[in-house]
Amino acid sequence: MKLHFLKTTWSDIIILQDNNKVALIDTGFADQFEQIKDYLDKINIKNISFILLTHFHRDHYGSISKLVNNYNVEKVYFKNYSNLDKTTAWGTLADDEYRNKERKKCDNLKKIINKKSELINVENINEINFNGYILKIYKNNNLIKEIYEDKNYSDTYHKIRYNENLNSIAVFMKINGVNILLGGDITDMQDEHPKANYVNYQIATTINEEIDIYKVPHHGTNYCNSTKTLNIYKPKLAIITNGIDYLENESSIFEDLKRANKNIKILLTENNNIVVNISKDGSINYEEN
Repeated sequence: MKLHFLKTTWSDIIILQDNNKVALIDTGFADQFEQIKDYLDKINIKNISFILLTHFHRDHYGSISKLVNNYNVEKVYFKNYSNLDKTTAWGTLADDEYRNKERKKCDNLKKIINKKSELINVENINEINFNGYILKIYKNNNLIKEIYEDKNYSDTYHKIRYNENLNSIAVFMKINGVNILLGGDITDMQDEHPKANYVNYQIATTINEEIDIYKVPHHGTNYCNSTKTLNIYKPKLAIITNGIDYLENESSIFEDLKRANKNIKILLTENNNIVVNISKDGSINYEEN
């Protein structure tokens, strides 16, 4: 099994490859389609088993329409947009105009996908089979909508106060004894509503295993990897889809990861594609190209 983390900053493009079978987790921005196409051509891929979108932000769903229109994509796993964003994909305050545009975009993409592929609502499943390997899906429910409709918490009931990142899913795989967690853009901060409170930690306590390969959530920003979470994961190899300047000057992620495991290897997708190979015996090696 190979995991390809394509060269990028502030977006996710992850390719799973087992022999001649591939699947994608997130598709980067719309203008990254040609990059994805060139890469798939390089590894001689014409068919895609599935594409999984972790959440409805344009740095994750951006190239989906072009991919389904240019490749034989068997299935697309998709969570509906909440239409309850407090902030935009780039962090500014959202308004009704933004939310309505995103909702329409979501509806339009679903129509495009349905014409070419089987569209599966990720809220209806807990796992995906990829060539005999099982991807376990965490936080597949629409947390933002559930919290919005929960009358038990007056501070959050019918209030727009969360970013769509709260709706991100995470993916856990065990490949030849190697634990892999692809964190999407899940959050990990204190919140008064239990469903939004330390989401990554909730996942960590459920898995309750150390992680060998960790796609760090939300491009290595703060408030996505609490100390108590990383003390469970103790990642050995971390991949961050961001650049060195931001991570050194705006984030504490390097220190946080090294505090959890002083021997951790941290790789960035800023300048290179990263290919992680997991052998049948469970050994891990990687290359940057």
